[in-house]
Amino acid sequence: MRRLFLLNGMAIVAVALNHAAHQGFVAMFWWTDRYIPGIAVPDYSQYGSLSYYALIAVIKLTFFAIPAFLFVSGFFIAYTSRGKQSTLNWKVIRTRITNLLIPYLIWSLVFFAADFVFSCLNACQTERPAAYLWKLLVGGATNAYWYVPLIIQFYLLSPWLIPLAKKHWKTALLIGALTQLSAITITYLGIMGVQVPKLIAVIFTTALFPRDLIYFIIGMTAGFHFSALKRWLARVKWGMLALLIVSIVLTLIEAELIFRKGGGNYYLGHIRGGYFTLPMTVYVIAFILTFLAFEQVTIPLSKTVLKLGRRSYGIFLMHMLLIGFVMPKVVYHLLPWALGWEILYQPILVISALGLPYLFMSFIAQSRFKGMYRYLFG
Repeated sequence: MRRLFLLNGMAIVAVALNHAAHQGFVAMFWWTDRYIPGIAVPDYSQYGSLSYYALIAVIKLTFFAIPAFLFVSGFFIAYTSRGKQSTLNWKVIRTRITNLLIPYLIWSLVFFAADFVFSCLNACQTERPAAYLWKLLVGGATNAYWYVPLIIQFYLLSPWLIPLAKKHWKTALLIGALTQLSAITITYLGIMGVQVPKLIAVIFTTALFPRDLIYFIIGMTAGFHFSALKRWLARVKWGMLALLIVSIVLTLIEAELIFRKGGGNYYLGHIRGGYFTLPMTVYVIAFILTFLAFEQVTIPLSKTVLKLGRRSYGIFLMHMLLIGFVMPKVVYHLLPWALGWEILYQPILVISALGLPYLFMSFIAQSRFKGMYRYLFG
C-alpha cells in the first residue's frame, strides 16, 4: 500500500510539473518583454533552445500522472471488493463519489470567482448560468478538472467492471486495450488530416468514460491479482525497465515528428496528441509497472512524496489556483527577470503549487475548522 501512495505522490508532483511547464512557455513567448525590454511579443526567438526542449520533455514525460491516479483508484476499488462478494456495494460507491464531488464543486466555484476577479482587471465578465453548469458537468472550471467527472464515471461503472477484472481479467484488459486503441487511432487520423466524425472524437478523447479506461482496469486487475502480478513483475522487471527506456526515447522522437507533420504551432505542435499515441501509452504502462516491479528501490525525498500522495486530491484541486493565477502574476510583477530563467521560474511554480496547498490542508486539519476538511479536500 505504501508503494501506491508513493505512486500517488509522484503523480501529483508530475501534475504540478506539467502545468508549470505550460506556464513556462507563456513566459518564454508571451512575456518576453518583461525581461528583455523593448522586444515585441509574442517573441519566438527561444524556440528550439535547450529550455524549450526541456519543457517539452517535462510535459511529455509527466503524462503518466492521470493514468497513475486512475491505476491507484482502480486498485483500491478492487481491494475494497476482495472476498466473497462478487461486486461492490453501492453505498461504498456513493461514499467515494461524494468525497470527490463536494470538494470538486466547492473549488470549481472558487475558480469561477477567481476568473471573475481577474477579468475585472479589464472589464468584469460573467457567463450564462448554463455555461457554468456545463463546466461543472465536464470539469471545465479549470483545464485540470476533467479528471474528476472521468473518475466518477469509472466508479459508477465499477459494479460491472469488478466481476470482469476479478474473474475474467483477460477480457477486462482486452476491453481496456480496445478503447485505448480506438483513441490512439482517432488521434493519428487527426494528425494525418483525416476528418473524424465529431461525436466519435468526443466520445473517445474527452472526459467520457472510454477515455483512459485501460488504466483503471489495469489497476482493478492488479488489485484482485496482486500476488500473481508481483511474481510476473519479478521475472520481467529488467525487460520492463528496458521497455520504459525505449518508450521514453520513442515518445520524444514522435513528438518531434508530429510537430513537423503538423506544420508548427510551436510547443502545442510538439505535445499534440497528448498521451493518446502508441509510444506514450506504452511509456505510461511501463512506468507504472516498472515502479511496482522495483519496489525495493527508494525514490528521492520519498517521505515528502508519500505525504503529498496521501493528500493528493486536495493538492490537485488547489494547485491550478497557484500555477494558473497567483504565482505567475506575482513573478510577473515582482520578479520579472526570473521569467527569463526557467531553471528558477519552474521551481517557484512547482514548489508553491505543492507546498502551499499542503500547508493549507495541514492548517485546516489542526484548526477549529477541521470539521470542514473532508468537504474541502475529500
